[in-house]
Amino acid sequence: MTDVRMTALDILLQYDGSKMFLSDLVRASLDKYSYLEERDRAYIKSVVTGCVEKRIALDYIIDRVSKVRTAKMKKVVKLIIRMASYEIFFMDHIPARASVNEAVRLVKKKHISQLSGFVNAVTRQVSALFEEGGDIWPDTKTRYSCPDIIYSLLTDTYGTETADSIIKASDEVGPGYIRINTLKTNTDSLMKKLKAEGVEAEKTPLSENALKVSGLIPGQSRAFKDGLFTVQDLSGIASLDAAGIKEGMTVIDLCAAPGGKACTAAEYMHQTGRVLAFDISEAKTEKINENIARLGLENIETKVKDALLFDETLKETADLVIADLPCTGLGVMGRKVDIKYRIQKEDIENLAMLQRQILDNAVRYVKPGGKLLFSTCTITKEETVSQRDYIRNKPGFNLVSERQFLQGIDPCDGFYYAVFM
Repeated sequence: MTDVRMTALDILLQYDGSKMFLSDLVRASLDKYSYLEERDRAYIKSVVTGCVEKRIALDYIIDRVSKVRTAKMKKVVKLIIRMASYEIFFMDHIPARASVNEAVRLVKKKHISQLSGFVNAVTRQVSALFEEGGDIWPDTKTRYSCPDIIYSLLTDTYGTETADSIIKASDEVGPGYIRINTLKTNTDSLMKKLKAEGVEAEKTPLSENALKVSGLIPGQSRAFKDGLFTVQDLSGIASLDAAGIKEGMTVIDLCAAPGGKACTAAEYMHQTGRVLAFDISEAKTEKINENIARLGLENIETKVKDALLFDETLKETADLVIADLPCTGLGVMGRKVDIKYRIQKEDIENLAMLQRQILDNAVRYVKPGGKLLFSTCTITKEETVSQRDYIRNKPGFNLVSERQFLQGIDPCDGFYYAVFM
């Protein structure tokens, strides 16, 4: 029988201090333990993800009651206590007594029984702190585990009130959205099919091509497999709506994987025109091809191409260039929980420079009278409005429309787009 707590601990030990992305590690681990009951798989994912996402809050709790601070603890002991603390403070269905006992058991199974008394004492005090109730948090950034560098960036850009709203919203996964494939279905028909699958869906005023959904598991949805919709955030859908895509256009998507925006353009053109979807590796273009096949699209061509290398044959050929560029991803912190711990100030600067190098090529692909759609799933000014100003200084490029979406303020992920003509 698989020890699910030990499995969760081993994943955390493998992740801690590594350069792996948590989502990839959790996915691979759950694939390995596919035979487990759904309840056990859900526990593993919840505890591992929670201990990473709420690291700052958990260490604050532990440091309040422990004579030895988390920074000085052995890694395995620290992770065991974090797991118990996460269960006690954030998992209502697990009795605190069980969390304490299981923490002690894990210490013994890791052959460090000499520390079982310490772990028992600390986890019991964590439980007592929880039982006291009340607001124990000194500030918003601790309660919602926001690193200082991210909090300073957000407050400097948006002010404390908005920054706090962003942080709170990023503590959980936001609403789910899908884009209707109007080549195969319509809104009312898709909503009926989804309802039959147990998925709740409702229209959204921000786009007639989008639905807000809950209870959707794409891999288990017949409608998804039949290509009736694509999972895509409302902000991304809104950016394509703003681009004014028309039949017969030539569209170039420079960083297209997994293909959401390229496929949107193809659908909006009703299988006319031509969409060129590029990305840097075969693995990425294969993701695009999978979506093309599922959605039944015939006017998209994919090719492995580095957006940093200018292709002279495509100069001034596009009616629309889509430049959805690499970024820090701070708009999707709620979906990718380890992003906030990876970002340093130099990363923002380096990514902004990378974006400008790609944009220098992107503007050269736009034909006279054509459009450029620049977008990123982040909320830093260096990767959004600063790039808007950079493009606006290019000869012949005027800003047509733009929007900054902020999680906690808008009903979707953080995202920025600007359309130029």
